[in-house]
Amino acid sequence: MKESKIIFGQMIDYFRKQNNLTMEELGQKLGKATSSISRWVSGERYPKIEEIEQIANFFNTDIYTLIFGFNYNEDSKSDLLTVYNQLTDIRKHKVYSYAQQQLDEQTDNLNEHRSIYLVGSSAAGLPLDYGDLDAELIDLYNIPKKADKAIHIKGDSMEPKIANNSIIFYHEQPTLEIGEIGIFEINGSAVTCKKYYVDYESKKIILKSINPKYEPMYFARDQVRILGKVVF
Repeated sequence: MKESKIIFGQMIDYFRKQNNLTMEELGQKLGKATSSISRWVSGERYPKIEEIEQIANFFNTDIYTLIFGFNYNEDSKSDLLTVYNQLTDIRKHKVYSYAQQQLDEQTDNLNEHRSIYLVGSSAAGLPLDYGDLDAELIDLYNIPKKADKAIHIKGDSMEPKIANNSIIFYHEQPTLEIGEIGIFEINGSAVTCKKYYVDYESKKIILKSINPKYEPMYFARDQVRILGKVVF
């Protein structure tokens, strides 16, 4: 239990830094005191299950990654069962209800098999030139229900969430919420996959990587066109 608290604190701190937030700013966005965030980060305390869900949604990740880190495996499942067995019946019911809800959403969001257009490649690093983006109709399993197009990712700037050489899906839409992952056209001639932010003071669009080795990219508004939101 102590080890999982420490891992949870490390993951909170990792995602906090990825989003360029101080503990105070994170607390404000989550509606929590800075002291609460500090105790989570230090491994002193765990948030409630509904708070973990809120945090996972805010950082666009899942509760298992928050609790067990990026190396989630079979041993982690055993740890989860150990923690679950220590809960009271009421808290066990809350955990079960949450897990059932997530399973229902996953079932709703995934189709067993259908066709979708693969529209070339997108960078996860510096933007890639379009080249010939002839769409190819492909058959895949587990395509998210809201997906309109698929695209091939080249580069590691969105790792560990999006791996190099993977195929991801996106829903075509012209707008994004702050912090959402999208596919972007740059200067009408290149495409990239990044997290979306806006600097309202300078009126710049900021495209951020998840991989910390990559610096954010700044563009004028007329340089960027949102092609869609990445869906999982």
